[in-house]
Amino acid sequence: MRSRQLVRAFPVWLIFLLGMLVGQAVGQSGAVDGTFNPGSGVNGAVYAVAVQADGKLVIGGEFTAFNGIPRSNLARLNADGSLDTTFTPGSIAGRVEALVVQSDGKVVIGGEFSSVGGIARRSLARLNPDGSVDTGFVAETDANGIVYALALRSDGRLLVAGDFIALAGQRRERIAQLEPSGALDASFNPNAAANGAIFALALQPNGRVLVGGAFTQVNGSPRSRVARLTPDGGLDLTFSQSGPMDGTVLALEVQPDGRIVIGGAFRFVSGIERNGVARLEPGGALDTSFGAFGGVGGRLLPVVQAVRLQPNGRILIGGDFTTVNGTPRNFVARLNGLDGSLDTGFDIGSGASSAVLALALQADGRIILGGAFATFNGTPRAGIVRLLGDDPGCASAVLPAVANVSALGGEGVVTVTAAGSCTWRAVSDVPWITVLSGATGSGNGTVTYRVAAHRGRARTGTLTVSGRTVTVNQAVSAFETVGLFRRSDGFFYLRNSLTSGFADVAFFFGQGNDIPLSGDWDGDGTTTIGVFRIVSGTATFFLRNSNSAGFADVSFSFGAPGDIPVVGDWNGDGRDTVGVFRNGVFLLRNTNSAGMADSIVNFGLGTDVPVVGDWDGNGTTTVGCYRRSNGFFYYRNDLLSGVAEGAFFYGLADDLPFAGDWDGDGRDGIGIVRLTEGSWRFFLKNELSPGFADVSFNYGNVNDLPVVGNWNGRP
Repeated sequence: MRSRQLVRAFPVWLIFLLGMLVGQAVGQSGAVDGTFNPGSGVNGAVYAVAVQADGKLVIGGEFTAFNGIPRSNLARLNADGSLDTTFTPGSIAGRVEALVVQSDGKVVIGGEFSSVGGIARRSLARLNPDGSVDTGFVAETDANGIVYALALRSDGRLLVAGDFIALAGQRRERIAQLEPSGALDASFNPNAAANGAIFALALQPNGRVLVGGAFTQVNGSPRSRVARLTPDGGLDLTFSQSGPMDGTVLALEVQPDGRIVIGGAFRFVSGIERNGVARLEPGGALDTSFGAFGGVGGRLLPVVQAVRLQPNGRILIGGDFTTVNGTPRNFVARLNGLDGSLDTGFDIGSGASSAVLALALQADGRIILGGAFATFNGTPRAGIVRLLGDDPGCASAVLPAVANVSALGGEGVVTVTAAGSCTWRAVSDVPWITVLSGATGSGNGTVTYRVAAHRGRARTGTLTVSGRTVTVNQAVSAFETVGLFRRSDGFFYLRNSLTSGFADVAFFFGQGNDIPLSGDWDGDGTTTIGVFRIVSGTATFFLRNSNSAGFADVSFSFGAPGDIPVVGDWNGDGRDTVGVFRNGVFLLRNTNSAGMADSIVNFGLGTDVPVVGDWDGNGTTTVGCYRRSNGFFYYRNDLLSGVAEGAFFYGLADDLPFAGDWDGDGRDGIGIVRLTEGSWRFFLKNELSPGFADVSFNYGNVNDLPVVGNWNGRP
């Protein structure tokens, strides 16, 4: 049984006590919106909320009246919170757990019920815009089936998930897809199945389907509480976890960058404590940069029931908890999208008097909460409340609304115009934009921010300033060129074009037995050099922030003798850091300092040559390898252990492989250097596919080692 069932058993005296300990906030993000008045609300609990295009709300749950007027587990409200009396669904014999509103105004409901408006409908039904049953839509579950989640595709097809073994008269184990008519979609894998209830669904832009629940297997393969399906219902093998979860997933939301926020009744994700809320990388691994602050607590079994992403990147969570990251927050809170820290500017006062079970966002940014509460911050709001969003009426303006930045990054300024009594905040919603000054202010003021340099495709991020979004567009980076490290003299020879010729820059740095490196260590957009050296038996990195002779700017130990060093931006923060490849295992650090590996990826054979790159142009470096025995490159688009996502033939056994963005499209291609007629010849390919080189030229001498970078920091 879903954990919300426990919520209904909470003693009435506790709800009353919490309701007595409240104050009132006015004009503040997170405060009760007094223009939305549901009267006495529901006499039970609200489990699901949907916002219609016209601003009306549809609510479902377990109740028999709204504001004293009979309504059986389903109602529609006007924009001001009053009951919409034109929507009359009749009696629903059981609770409503999920609902979606179609573009034509029809409403699909799921839950655990046996009839709707006197017409037999087991746990799934569609209603007309007036609330009457759509008799042409017949897709019931089995007798004991429950529908917990619904998701509507843009073409009108409907995903249905829950705890059932049959749908529309055919065996479908806990997930199925329906045509707009209600008929089963035969193109969606009829063998798609989970071995436990599915409580949450999320659609990705590419049509893939994320599912969360109580299962440990999906389509017969191990998957711990979260999995991804292909658009046709097959198991997506490119999505895998680095370890199990110890509890149920009840909510899922996908961020624009593909990362996934999950909420539920778990404590550990992949062996790391996260307590009810966590974020996964696009490939399924735990995002360790998010949520390391304690999670939800304050209850015997703290639970996150609902998650919603705001356009500014911040994350709303609702559930059964009274603390977030150790700070009192009763049943609802907002997290900063950057790292999962508590957004203290979202002031709910004493919050809800009991569990928040549903969240929805209006087009104007205001926030709808549904649940089992009787009051919110001392204001009577039984089961439904609307909160002010990020612009609670404080008159202000920000300029510019859009900023365009080169790949080299740099600093920018946002001007805030506001009344003297208007207080405001500035928050970065992505890791590569940093607020330098003006994080808080009142009246007129300025916010200064820095955009990190990057190597990759064009990208877009946002700052939220005074409740308004400032969009920052960063251009694609320039193409990269090659260089050489000459062991015989310890010199680097760097070239600024992909042509034969003499070095544009040459300088001494290193020793004959060093392994050369190159990376943007300080995030300024210019690639500089480094070396990997064994010093008295200790593997040591020496990194320099300029392409000139001199001492290392940074040095530290990491790895072991015999390791092969690698360099990349593993976490997408705009700075390159190091790693090592050891017997088929990548050990990667997110900072250039001594310490344990932040990511461990099993990929390739012990005899392979590691080749890392940003293969898909998303700004994050991932793993690859070159296998001399067959001349193939193998690569993955994430930092997860597993099989190759792509493989192709290119090169010969004695070639030296490497990667770089040769054409400036933001994606790395591959390259090799080969001894040809007594000299080194480079063969560079722009695409990850077999074929002839796009660029080839002579450069360097036998025994030189190649390096790759944007040496002069050109945009």
